[in-house]
Amino acid sequence: MSKYLDCYDYAAIHAQAEHVVKHRKKLRRDVVQKYLDWFDTHCATSKLRFQQAQEVIPGGIEHNLANNHPFPISIDRAEGAYLYDEDGNRYYDLLMAGGPTILGNNYFGKECAQFIIDKAPLTGLYSEYERKLAELVCQYYPSVEMFRMLGSGTEADMIGVRLARAFTKKKEIIRIRGGYHGWSDQFIYNASEAPEDAACLNGIPVECFQSTHCVEPNDIEALEQQFIENEKFGGTAAFVMEAIGQDSGAVPLTREYHAAARELCKKYGALLIFDEVVTAFRLGMGGAQAEFGSKPDLTIFGKIIGGGYPCAGGVGGRREIMEMLAAGINKNRDKKVRVGGTLSANPLTAYAGCLTIEELAKTNAHETLAKASDYFMKEIAGLTEKYDVPALVFNHQSILHIDVAGSQHIPTIYKKDDPEFARQSKEASQCVMEFAMALAAEGTIISGGGKTYLSCATAPLVDEILGSYERVFKGFE
Repeated sequence: MSKYLDCYDYAAIHAQAEHVVKHRKKLRRDVVQKYLDWFDTHCATSKLRFQQAQEVIPGGIEHNLANNHPFPISIDRAEGAYLYDEDGNRYYDLLMAGGPTILGNNYFGKECAQFIIDKAPLTGLYSEYERKLAELVCQYYPSVEMFRMLGSGTEADMIGVRLARAFTKKKEIIRIRGGYHGWSDQFIYNASEAPEDAACLNGIPVECFQSTHCVEPNDIEALEQQFIENEKFGGTAAFVMEAIGQDSGAVPLTREYHAAARELCKKYGALLIFDEVVTAFRLGMGGAQAEFGSKPDLTIFGKIIGGGYPCAGGVGGRREIMEMLAAGINKNRDKKVRVGGTLSANPLTAYAGCLTIEELAKTNAHETLAKASDYFMKEIAGLTEKYDVPALVFNHQSILHIDVAGSQHIPTIYKKDDPEFARQSKEASQCVMEFAMALAAEGTIISGGGKTYLSCATAPLVDEILGSYERVFKGFE
């Protein structure tokens, strides 16, 4: 059983997560076989494309979001609320590229196509759109006095840490266990994709991890203890946190933890860095920091900065910190923090980002999204109760958590040396994989890992989308 939970009530979420893990249900085997048969008969081209890709692409895919069961769906085009595959199947898109396409797919397609025709958008030189985009970010994020656009969220996280170390003259970094801050050597440590140290070490010298420390979510005492421990090594340069918690808030952070993080950073002379790759402009025009009333020293931005177009990310923050970044070749190179990126702030992506941010504000998109998301999630909770499917059901505005496995919460319930940890992790992984597969066969795409987002395009269609979920929930036992 489940109910619609408050995303800031971590105690209730944790209790429900434990119930889900210990009373998990799965799709019946005959139902799973039905969906596997559907993929074989309806997605033959996708299956062929995956087989071809495996010959020339390691693993056959190039983005984790495409890692779907029983094979990746080969998408031919995206339009509004929908995705279309090469076999002609149409799906409701609740993946939205992992979050950044808030308005819907191809919202400014014609404008951006015309921009390419008229402007020849990649020169490597300055364009007015990078300034306009920086002005918009500074306008909606009071903590951001200056903004530097980069090519990805991974790059932005890397530069954020480099800035923190240069500014504070310290080297230790604290992050939350299971969080994700890109694929750089120092940040892959203890990410959810590679939870064990040994799983991170291929190609990475172990010393890359020596100054990175992980703490458990919402444990304020453990956080301060790590600050104290780091004093032995010269102190903490930064505490880096996904603003609502790991994996788009699947293990959410409390308001109390936010307030404590700010105070502890001040107490120990560290920078507070918010990773808002997912939450910036999706939780509202001011992102998670407006929602929590927090003011980080640095903010990491991701794909939304480019409206979902390629090569987008950035870092913004206090002027005195941001002015340490090098701008080309300057006279004080020895005092500056190196930063580069051939495709950073390319005119097309900066232009698309400007259009998107202005449209979000003009259309009051977040009010529409909030109303549709709350309604949708209450109905989902009702369906899980109707079909007696234990689930976690809560949302951070249009970031939706519909969790029938409790995967992300297993480390908060079992210790890693407990045999139950491995068993539960394996079963949860299968459950999540099959749930996403079933939804796709019923016409709705989420990520294989369960990430789910509403957009302004899907908001009017939630009653139709609920039908996909109901048909899947009927198949649980």
